[in-house]
Amino acid sequence: MLKTIQICGVIISILIFTIILFKHKKDRYQKVLFLLFILSLTYYSFIVLLIKNGLILEYPHLWNTATPVNFLHLAIFMIFVRSIVKDLQAPEKIDFLLICLPILSLLAIAPFYFKSIDYKINRIRYILENEDSIFYIDQGFISGYHNYLAQFTVGIVFGLIAIYLLIKSLRKKEKATNKSEFIWLICVSILLFLGNLIGLTSLIFDSASLDTHSLDSYLFAIYIIIIFLYPFFEPKILYGTLLDVKKKNTVTTEKKQEFSENDLAVYHKQIEDFFTIESSYLKPNFRQEDLSNFLEISKKDVSQIITCLYNKNFNQFINEKRINMVLTKFENSDWLNYSLEGVALEVGFKSRTTFIKAFKEKTSITPSEYKKNNTPKIL
Repeated sequence: MLKTIQICGVIISILIFTIILFKHKKDRYQKVLFLLFILSLTYYSFIVLLIKNGLILEYPHLWNTATPVNFLHLAIFMIFVRSIVKDLQAPEKIDFLLICLPILSLLAIAPFYFKSIDYKINRIRYILENEDSIFYIDQGFISGYHNYLAQFTVGIVFGLIAIYLLIKSLRKKEKATNKSEFIWLICVSILLFLGNLIGLTSLIFDSASLDTHSLDSYLFAIYIIIIFLYPFFEPKILYGTLLDVKKKNTVTTEKKQEFSENDLAVYHKQIEDFFTIESSYLKPNFRQEDLSNFLEISKKDVSQIITCLYNKNFNQFINEKRINMVLTKFENSDWLNYSLEGVALEVGFKSRTTFIKAFKEKTSITPSEYKKNNTPKIL
């Protein structure tokens, strides 16, 4: 059962790594971190698979390489979380300190690598026959117990820190485009924390009835499968498309056209002439395109010119022109007896509510109040 789970974990890890390598659209720095995180987990899972199946005897030099790689996985995960939370494009000083963890781990177990092949094979064979002895046999300059104690402790601490940073950042970025990635990383952090907490507990309270090494192997294999299956249900994580939306929008945004004062003066006269001689703006289907055709310029330029001249968007501008027509008709008493729905339809408003809102924005009172104040009283 364990062998099957481990093989599945390795296969899924390799598949995820391949997809991200060729298809993921993330910033280069964050993409490299993501790949290193997956690669370190894949390698660690592969080594555990070799150990549990006894194949490590064929490759004794690979023994103990899992320890610094696990520290690398923890360090890279922490750096990756920081890069997402702070939107970093390059490592900071603290990130270089985190990388010291796997380096120190490698130095601590370095003496093992200088041993003879016979020594390594005999040591590995003894551990395979007595699996839990891996936690107590010296590994270089450090005992196995303290080695795993350090790994589990660092995993717990990093898991808690990651959960705190991610939740805090997610609350500040309620509309974050990479929300799904935050949720995934929170799940990974929780699993990291719980897995290492169980591992630490089993190590401290070890008993003859508990196969600690097998338990930790199961936990790690399940951890791998869960965190790498989730992205298949959230392609935004797997392909990283949402993380580039903001940048794409920034890159594709065209520069605004600049108009001289003379140009604006000419357009201002043309626009005012249009509303003097034309009445099409009083129809509900009047669009920005109609005005752009009259001025013989693009809709984008029309929008920009109206903003520059009137400090309003197109809809606000048209609604104001329509309300001006209503006020003119009211002053002449032509429409004072019309219903509000009738007045709204006459000037192109599609609803009574929109008309009342636009009228109040222009005059600070409602049409009903205006009519009441201006309707001649019959003696």
